Amino acid sequence: MPGKTVRFVTPSPSYSVASLPKIDGSISPQPIPSSMLPAVDCQLHPVLQNNRSLPPAIAWDMAYPVATARLHPTWAQSNWDAPATSPLVTNLVVTFGAWRFSIVPRPASGLAYVTVLDVLHGIYRYLRTTSSERDFQALSLDKRHRVTSAYNRRWQRCHIFEQETEQKKGVKQIDFLADSRFFWGLSPTKELGTWQLQVTRS
Repeated sequence: MPGKTVRFVTPSPSYSVASLPKIDGSISPQPIPSSMLPAVDCQLHPVLQNNRSLPPAIAWDMAYPVATARLHPTWAQSNWDAPATSPLVTNLVVTFGAWRFSIVPRPASGLAYVTVLDVLHGIYRYLRTTSSERDFQALSLDKRHRVTSAYNRRWQRCHIFEQETEQKKGVKQIDFLADSRFFWGLSPTKELGTWQLQVTRS
């Protein structure tokens, strides 16, 4: 029955995911207590930092393009192009459960360092990579239902002339987040230069 099944395509080797996240995406991983962390070699830009007691500086439903992201009114728009870290870095790594991917400067920016906007674009690109049927079948029945619902909502949001094409592209990483697809900043990890993506339901 249309809209009730999911499709899978064979992912490119460069985009393959070895396993599912250790969490199902319904909640963010708990930030690692600062007492357990070594001294980090760089400081993350404040608008990217996760603060569980405050709303995020960036409001972004990751189901939609980066252009829909909004900075809190207290932050100037120029912060989009600000360095993501201090000192500057040419690469940083983002993790979420078992997911791990690198973020580098966008060629179009002409900059040699990672900016705040580069981080969002890197996350968006990764979440649009394909998943596999093996990963889907490894989920519980309830989680499979949530992923299927997210997949169907995503391609049905497309323009009517694009729906069939998007449906055929299959399940993507963003679908595994289900309703927990709102950006909630990044938290430090024990590994230098590596940051943990935090998400929430709203």
